[in-house]
Amino acid sequence: MTGTPGEMPFLDHLEELRSRILRSLAAVVVGFAIGLWAVQHFQLVNVMKRPIAPYLTDGNLVVLSPTEPVMIVFKLGFLVGLVLASPIILWQLWAFLAPALYAREKKALVPSLFVGLFLFLTGGVLAYLFVVPQALRVLFSFQTEAIAPFITYDKYFDFVMQVTLALGLSFELPLVIIILSWLGVVGPAELNRFRRYAIVLAFIAGAVLSPGADLLSMLMMTTPLLLLYEVGFAGSVFISRRRAARPLAGGTVGLFLILSLFGTKAEAQERPAKRRPVPADSLRDSTLQGPDTLGRAGQSLDTATARRMGLPTGP
Repeated sequence: MTGTPGEMPFLDHLEELRSRILRSLAAVVVGFAIGLWAVQHFQLVNVMKRPIAPYLTDGNLVVLSPTEPVMIVFKLGFLVGLVLASPIILWQLWAFLAPALYAREKKALVPSLFVGLFLFLTGGVLAYLFVVPQALRVLFSFQTEAIAPFITYDKYFDFVMQVTLALGLSFELPLVIIILSWLGVVGPAELNRFRRYAIVLAFIAGAVLSPGADLLSMLMMTTPLLLLYEVGFAGSVFISRRRAARPLAGGTVGLFLILSLFGTKAEAQERPAKRRPVPADSLRDSTLQGPDTLGRAGQSLDTATARRMGLPTGP
C-alpha cells in the first residue's frame, strides 16, 4: 500500500494498518511524556485554574484524596500529549487511505484533515477563553449570599474539558457540511429543507453536551451549533455556485466514490468479447439472398427466385 502498483492482499492491508496504529501509539506515548514535562514546567494546573479563581473563597481548588493531584497532572499531560501527537496521527491516517483515493480526492483530503484539526483547536481555545469564564460568571451569580463554593479540582476539570471538547467538536460541523457539498451528497436546497430538523437536533445535542442540566448551559452549547450550521450552509451555497460555473469540476466525485466502494468496473476497462468467426458457407449463402428472401443465412433458394435473379437452376 506504500506505492506498490496493483491490488494489495487482505493480510497485507492488516499488516499496514497494524504498523500505522503502532506508529500512532508511539507518537501518543512520546507526546504524553512531553505533556507531563510541560504541565510541570509551565504550571498548566494554575493556568487552568485562573477562570474560576475569583469565585473561590481562598483562591484554591479542593482535592479529596492524596492521589488526586497526581491524577490531575496525568490527565492534563495526556491531553497535551494527544494534541501534540495529533498531526502525526493524522499523517498516518492519510498514509493509509491515500493509495485508495483518486488524485483529486488526495488533493482535498490533506487540507481537510489539517483544517479539521485547526478548527477543533480553535473551538477549544475559544471555549476556554470566552465560554468558560462567561459560564462561570453566570452560574456563580445565583444565591451568592447563601452559598459558599466548595469546588473540587476534579469536578472543575471535568466541567472545563466537557465545554472545550464539545465546542471543539461543534466547530467541525461547517467542515463536514462543506465536504458533503463538495462530494455532491447534499446541496443548499437539501440543507434549507433540513434546517427545521437541524434546529431540533441542535437543541438535543446542546442538552447532551452541556456541562449542567440547566437551561442556560443547554443554550450555551446550542447557540454555537446553530451559528455553525449557517456557516456550513453558506459554504454549500458558494460551492454550488462554483459548480454551476464549472459543472464537471466536482460533480462526478461522489459517483467515483460510490463506484470505488462497491468495486464496479468501468465498461471501458473491460476486455471486449472475441468475435466468433463466421463460416464461409454462411457468407456465400447470404450473398445469394435477394431482397425478397425471407429465410436466414444458409437457406436454399427456390427455382422461381433463382430464375428471376438470373441464376442457373440446374446442377
